[in-house]
Amino acid sequence: MFQGRLIRLAAALVLVVAVARGTSASAIPQDAKQQALSELKNRAGAGDVRAQVQLGLAYESGDGVAAEDAEAVKWFRKAADQDDAEGERYLAEMYVQGRGVRADNAEAAKWLRLAAVQGDARSEHNLAVMNLQGLGIPKNVGEAAKWMRKAADQGLAEGEFGLGALYANGYGVFPDDAEAIRWYRKAADQGYTDAFNNLAVLLATSRQSGVRNVPEAVNMALKAVAAQNSPVYLDTLALSYYQAGQYAKAVEAERKALALAPDNAAYKQSLDQYIAAGERH
Repeated sequence: MFQGRLIRLAAALVLVVAVARGTSASAIPQDAKQQALSELKNRAGAGDVRAQVQLGLAYESGDGVAAEDAEAVKWFRKAADQDDAEGERYLAEMYVQGRGVRADNAEAAKWLRLAAVQGDARSEHNLAVMNLQGLGIPKNVGEAAKWMRKAADQGLAEGEFGLGALYANGYGVFPDDAEAIRWYRKAADQGYTDAFNNLAVLLATSRQSGVRNVPEAVNMALKAVAAQNSPVYLDTLALSYYQAGQYAKAVEAERKALALAPDNAAYKQSLDQYIAAGERH
């Protein structure tokens, strides 16, 4: 039953959008904001790609100007047309979300690839996800692994986590729990909460020599739950307690998971198993 948890980890790989925006008008004192925006528009209109991206972000977020997705797309496209990786990535995001343009994953993938080949780590990650899930392009797990590794090698936490998930599941790479653990740890060291959860699953259930470490699994699961009271994390904590032979704690944690997700059949099955184990011991 535990292998199912590993397979489902790939579903946690999602597109990273609208994060790590650059400096915007919000960083400018209020009394100077209008003047700064006027200067920004002048520079953007003159072809300054950095100004074009920043102006696009201002319109996308409504920072200092009325939020207007079509205007955001206009300025992102101007930067993208100058082969600016950030402009290409943000334009791809708008296509993914259908903001200011008709949603179009194929168009998003086109712009992401242009940004990814320039070494933009978030674009590499997002292109990997699109390859993995077949969004706008044919599903290709080998390409997914290639781009995910590039993002991970640049230290992007989402890329490190994603590469760990690919190794855990054997998607585009040979399955290797030790490699999965190595990349999950890198993401966890950056505070990426899902990495604590996935570390716990592998440490609790791996059959690969030298990987299984149930006490550490419990510790990692506790860190995930402390960061977010998620039913998924509580389910993993219950699993870790069960593998440690702490059946009462496993039952308690699984009941908490079910309280947050009462219709989850897998959680109910696990709870029954943990109760039965406690009664046998």
